Amino acid sequence: MAVFCAVLLTACGGGDGSAPAKPDLADQDRFLHDYVRFLNASDEDGLAGLLDAHPQGFEDARARIKAYGGQDWDVRWTRASDFEGVWKVGITGTARAKQRPVRVTETVTWEKAQWVMTPLPGVVPTPPGAAGTEPPE
Repeated sequence: MAVFCAVLLTACGGGDGSAPAKPDLADQDRFLHDYVRFLNASDEDGLAGLLDAHPQGFEDARARIKAYGGQDWDVRWTRASDFEGVWKVGITGTARAKQRPVRVTETVTWEKAQWVMTPLPGVVPTPPGAAGTEPPE
């Protein structure tokens, strides 16, 4: 029982004296690579897993796949942070099937030691002041 309590305290951030995990932009890059990979593959389950921090992550994943999934994006991104733990990420790519530009703006936040992406409008409420996530033209 004592071991269980020690493990529980450690998992809750107590007991080991460690500071909360800090956001790592290389890890954000991995998160964004996964996001684009799941979109390109139209992998709804994979994308839902990536977005599982949302109250309705699966519905959001379905909406994203419908809006811009399966386009075989060749993607790059830029990011800026005006607030601690919050990045506005501009994703720019080319949908190879039609060779047309694709531009999406996302808000990515660092919450509880994981990356969280703002939900699409109409899927779950968008936080006030969040960046736009409208589907590409």
